[in-house]
Amino acid sequence: MTYQDTVKVHIVTYRRPHLLVRALKSLTKQTYTSWIAEVINDDPTDDSVNQVIKNLNDSRIFLSQPMIHRGGTENFNYAFRAQDTKYACLLEDDNWYQEDFLQCMISALTNFPNIELACANEIIWKEEPDGSWLNTQKTIWKYDNDFELFKSNLLDKCGSAKICNSSMFWRTKNSPNWQTPQSIPIDVTEHFRERIIPHPILLVKKPLVNYAETIDSYRSSDVSRWGSYQVLLIGSIFETVYGDMFDMRQQLADSLWQKAFTSQKQLYTSLLFTGLVFKEAKILWSMCPLNLKLRFLMTLVRRPVSSLLILKSKILQEEAYKFLVNSKNFT
Repeated sequence: MTYQDTVKVHIVTYRRPHLLVRALKSLTKQTYTSWIAEVINDDPTDDSVNQVIKNLNDSRIFLSQPMIHRGGTENFNYAFRAQDTKYACLLEDDNWYQEDFLQCMISALTNFPNIELACANEIIWKEEPDGSWLNTQKTIWKYDNDFELFKSNLLDKCGSAKICNSSMFWRTKNSPNWQTPQSIPIDVTEHFRERIIPHPILLVKKPLVNYAETIDSYRSSDVSRWGSYQVLLIGSIFETVYGDMFDMRQQLADSLWQKAFTSQKQLYTSLLFTGLVFKEAKILWSMCPLNLKLRFLMTLVRRPVSSLLILKSKILQEEAYKFLVNSKNFT
């Protein structure tokens, strides 16, 4: 077995040594044994990470040097930069692999030689107040077949993402081109990266990763921040669609409002903000029922500061905005 057959696993951790142990142990139990793991400690003052690695006593696991506080988004970008190995993957410290994750993902990409990135299904676990973990018996996707080739359409690109950070597995040849803006929060790194990863993406429907819903999270709870990026994700599509512009935008607006009325009711606020921020998306505002417009206007009055931040998203998140409108992966 050559070094090219080795998988580089990037373990991103921040002040959660008790969870890091579980993540790393899931690696040591892999049926595919040719891997190396670079542990990226985002708190250089936390000596417990080095102790966890020493206690496991596995020469394949090493601490990334120098230790730098990059933040979650830049740590994820680091994982996609140039590698010596043919394959790489990323694991957040609170999640963990099934024993056959690496073997199944290598096999999947071998069977699809033209695909650059695959993403595995995830089992959802919920942290209980006493520190135990509840298997919800739910998965991210329905396990109805072995594989699916996913090529997103315009509706998919409007604020949703199919890929998941801890279940991605990719060929490293072109991955340095998949960098996201440094300024975005980790909450939307998947949404932004999916815009530049070559499609189709291979979905491995077998649940191979355990996804943890932790009680405490480092993801942002700022509603205006999330709302701003939702507006940018949706509005950038309206700004960049081509062909018969009016017809395409009208069809997209119809689909988005249908989604808001049926399966994602919280979406309507983002649609109305988008209709105000992007002139190309003003059809979203005009198609909205009057009662929802009135409710939305009351929200603006009750939350003037957060509403203003969202309305100024194109200016305040300029780097993110430019990234999205310049992305070439529009299908």
